[in-house]
Amino acid sequence: WLLLGSLYSLFILRKHFEDEALAMTFVNLVQAFIVLILIRQNPFAYVWDVNPAIFRPDMIPVNGSGLNPLLQDPWMVIHPPVLFAGYASTVILFAFAMVALIRRNYDNWIKVVYPYTLFSALTLGAGIILGAYWSYTTLGWGGYWGWDPVENASLIPWLLVLVLFHGLIIQRRQGGLKKTNIAMALLSFILVLYGTFLTRSGVLTDFSVHSFGTSDLNLYLVGFILLFLVMGAMAFILRAAEVKGSKVQTALFTRESFIFFGMLVLLILSLLTFLGTSSPIITGIVGTASNVSTSFYNLISIPVAIFMLVFVSLAPVLRWKSESFKGLKSIITHAVVSVVLGAVFWLLGMRDLWPLIISMLAVFAVLVNGQIIYTLLRHKKYNFGAYLTHVGLGLMVIGIVTSSVYDTSLKTTFPLGKEKEALGYKITYNGRIPSPDGKDKVAVKINGKELFAKYYWSDYSRAFMIAPAVSNSVLRDVYLAPIQIISENDEKMSTESLDLIKGEKAIFQDWQFLFKDYDMRQHEMQSGDVRVNAVVDVYGKDGSFLETIEPGLIFSGNKHKYEHVHLPGSERKVFLTGVNVDKKLIKLAISKESGNEEKEPERLAAEISVKPLISILWLGTVLLILGFFLSMFQRRKN
Repeated sequence: WLLLGSLYSLFILRKHFEDEALAMTFVNLVQAFIVLILIRQNPFAYVWDVNPAIFRPDMIPVNGSGLNPLLQDPWMVIHPPVLFAGYASTVILFAFAMVALIRRNYDNWIKVVYPYTLFSALTLGAGIILGAYWSYTTLGWGGYWGWDPVENASLIPWLLVLVLFHGLIIQRRQGGLKKTNIAMALLSFILVLYGTFLTRSGVLTDFSVHSFGTSDLNLYLVGFILLFLVMGAMAFILRAAEVKGSKVQTALFTRESFIFFGMLVLLILSLLTFLGTSSPIITGIVGTASNVSTSFYNLISIPVAIFMLVFVSLAPVLRWKSESFKGLKSIITHAVVSVVLGAVFWLLGMRDLWPLIISMLAVFAVLVNGQIIYTLLRHKKYNFGAYLTHVGLGLMVIGIVTSSVYDTSLKTTFPLGKEKEALGYKITYNGRIPSPDGKDKVAVKINGKELFAKYYWSDYSRAFMIAPAVSNSVLRDVYLAPIQIISENDEKMSTESLDLIKGEKAIFQDWQFLFKDYDMRQHEMQSGDVRVNAVVDVYGKDGSFLETIEPGLIFSGNKHKYEHVHLPGSERKVFLTGVNVDKKLIKLAISKESGNEEKEPERLAAEISVKPLISILWLGTVLLILGFFLSMFQRRKN
């Protein structure tokens, strides 16, 4: 953050902007606060200074645990710096908005800040997308966005930067939205600070897999937020009355009206996402801290997607300042084509109303903006970055709908060397391949195409690490995530699997299970070994309590051993086969028949998923970012 702030400062100094010194005052204030935090918690401190009781001076410690294996991935070399380039760049928006308020110059500042707004939108958007792709290709859960609070912490300022960018367009054209633009510039930076607090303070430890643990920097982080929040709020309140913008054209069917409506939709989405993300803090103040479910975000996304696609489709064909229906014929043609394609979607199985409507509107947005790009290229005009971004957005929406609403998945086992059909695909498990770096691979064939997943023991995580094998194609991805390799000598054979989430009951045949807690018994084990027991209450079919069972799992190096228990009133065995502490989830295996433990060949337990048109999603993200880049290039050229 400090390094990036210094680099951005060099750009400001090179350009010799008016009131550069005042702008640099605010940038340097941010730099000074970060230096203060680094002095408080120096990342370059020697271990013998931090832990004098353990390390004597000049003692070289043995190698540490290293980086989390999940982060040892090329995409995680790219994602964090790109995202943070966007984070740090918002200080420029804040600094020049403060200059505008102090100097009472509410027009000239937008000339300076406009290209930096594009840069912030580009880098924040690219960082978010890179993180989503890393999640999809590395974590094995099959998704790319889980509405995690820390993920949202980067999404919210990006949405405000997009609002600011469109607001600056209206201000340049008509001189309106001056207060709105200043407020968005201030808030985008303050929300970056807030997102840093959410991630770094530990307040989301129980609600996010990305969050840091409890930190002793909380006071500094809160002070960081309050300093700039109070500073920005006071300046805005003192000057708000005298910020007079021209009245924006109020005719309904004008480009500025539809851009303004789009800004409102983005603002509503950012506000609701902010409230959902902050729910652990809000609920913690009044009672027990809790988080909203992903269904909350999915529900609000439906009307947001509909309105946004309408505005993105119609705004480009409308005129500035005056109503015109000149492009109505082409709009009707594109609408008819979209409805026809909607009928094709319906015939192909898209029978749910809202996904169908959203997909048709996304096609409509792609067609309208695509035609504008084609027309501009015919006339050798290359200022089509905004329209390319809109095309990318439409494709992204199509890919999100098809890959998330209409994906199919199946958990099954694949015998070693034997072809097996699953979800219409011929899959062969060809064994485990040892790797010199310890990250063993799992060889599979999907319809004759050889692919490799990862499955290996991590001393860092004290668990098996997995990474999926993904077979990409234009129409769909086939996604295979290993769960476990079951050897022929494994004592847990011929079983049925059951996932239990802490505090939630699950029904299995004639029993009900309630996972209550973990029981770690490392002190009972030999050095380096870990034993985990799951405390599970078992109920009868009628809900009557039967017994508490505690199946166990012992980790010794890269080996593991199961300690089974019996189901109450039955000889069927229960094994604890997997533990996910982050998701508060355990995996049980229950023998199919009492005493039946027939030996089977080695097999791979895996989850296979088919994700239709997800390639359209990734193509859309590329076009979205390319549109921002072209807009930046064109702005610099002009």
